[in-house]
Amino acid sequence: MSDNLHGLLQPPEPPKLENELAERGVLASILLCNADYDVVAEILRPEHFAARHRGEIFRICGDVIRSGRLADPVTIRNALQANEAVCEYGVEKALIETVKGMIAAPHSLIRAYAREIVDMATRRGVREIANSVLWGTNEFEGDTASSIINRMQEQLQGLAAGSDGTRQAKSASAATDVLLAETEASWKAGSYLSGLDCGYQTLNERIRGFRAGAMYVIAGRPGMGKSALGIGIAVRMAIAEGRGMYWSGEMSAEELMGRVVSARCGLTLDTVLTGMFDGPNGPEPVSGTPMQRIVQAGMDAKKRIPLVIDDREGLSVQQIAIRARRMAREPEGLKFIVIDYIGLLRGSDAVRRSGNRVNEVTEISGEIARLARELRIPIVALSQLNRQSENREDRRPTMSDIRDSGAIEQDARCILGVYREEHALESRMGLDGSVVRNANESDAAYQKRAAEFDAAYERSHGKGEVLILKNRGGKSGIVNLWFDGPTTWFRDQREDERGRSW
Repeated sequence: MSDNLHGLLQPPEPPKLENELAERGVLASILLCNADYDVVAEILRPEHFAARHRGEIFRICGDVIRSGRLADPVTIRNALQANEAVCEYGVEKALIETVKGMIAAPHSLIRAYAREIVDMATRRGVREIANSVLWGTNEFEGDTASSIINRMQEQLQGLAAGSDGTRQAKSASAATDVLLAETEASWKAGSYLSGLDCGYQTLNERIRGFRAGAMYVIAGRPGMGKSALGIGIAVRMAIAEGRGMYWSGEMSAEELMGRVVSARCGLTLDTVLTGMFDGPNGPEPVSGTPMQRIVQAGMDAKKRIPLVIDDREGLSVQQIAIRARRMAREPEGLKFIVIDYIGLLRGSDAVRRSGNRVNEVTEISGEIARLARELRIPIVALSQLNRQSENREDRRPTMSDIRDSGAIEQDARCILGVYREEHALESRMGLDGSVVRNANESDAAYQKRAAEFDAAYERSHGKGEVLILKNRGGKSGIVNLWFDGPTTWFRDQREDERGRSW
């Protein structure tokens, strides 16, 4: 290939990601009026400056001002002369170009300059990450494509987190104004909700809706129905509030929607998934009428449920966050996220290499809580419980039963424990459907215990409980629900037990 042709195929020179005037403007304002340092101190860091010597001038000014001394071209000269980066550039030259023709700018303009500097620094960081991938410098021996992508996502998230300093802190007065405005709006509307309507009235009344920026946890042992409650909340909340995202690490999108359609049409999940039912001579195709019910329920779901289902397995929180941020920028927006479930998420490469699952879950929990705050939406995360509850006479869950990490208890605004006595009793039955007999138990003792067991099983049939184990700023207690086993769906006990599911 000729040199001329090779040159034509080269990518164009990328734009220079530097705003010299903004950097000089911030420094000049600080040197002319030291109070301006506080205006940008929580936004800017020395490494944000494209020119290293200007970043060092900013660092030196900060050190001097924080010590209670005056920072101006005269008082910082000695410190500049002792700084390698500034000396390499030239102390006199650096000072002259910083203050020449500059004036102290209004605070709003200084903040705008600072945000521009941070934006440029973040874009330079993105370019460096892209180049490291392009030239292979981001790869190490034994890497897989997945580990390279995960590392890049972690680096990008680090950049995003670093640029969050542009968000200003709120004074108590400003925060109170926002609070009172929200309270007044709710009061005038006659609404008791301070968050999103989850579609279950009793649960809404108890926790006052799902608040933006908060992490909620639904915890339960396998088979208790935490996924059923998770998809129920997701569907009802999407209908009531707008588009949501549901991540499932163990069920496909089709199976999840099968549950939704099954609940709507009242036919069992197996029937909805296969179009077959158990006839007297074995499985048979359903007739036209049940099939019409399935199709109609499916059409209702398409029209009424603005829910995006992500069923990619083995994701990290950062991978979920990438899709969530994109959805939030789209016209339809993003109102909430449901994660099913925490135990199926992956931590960062660094913490996974340590082999400590508690540390990994701690990291995951913290990232979910931060994502909720960043996007200003509620995130509902499902979590497994350990086996400890199964060793108690009362198998209702407690917060200490949450698997792998105490961080979940700290990060969550609200923790809901799912419990079905019917399922717990079924686990104590033998193959004949009766309670298992204890060793050396007399006939009379067994018959008495079996009668009590049967009565408890009858009372618990078709019922479920949501135990509010933690509710920051609200009430705890128990919310009673109906549970329809064949369609795996929860309903509020104020609803018809066999009424519309959504």
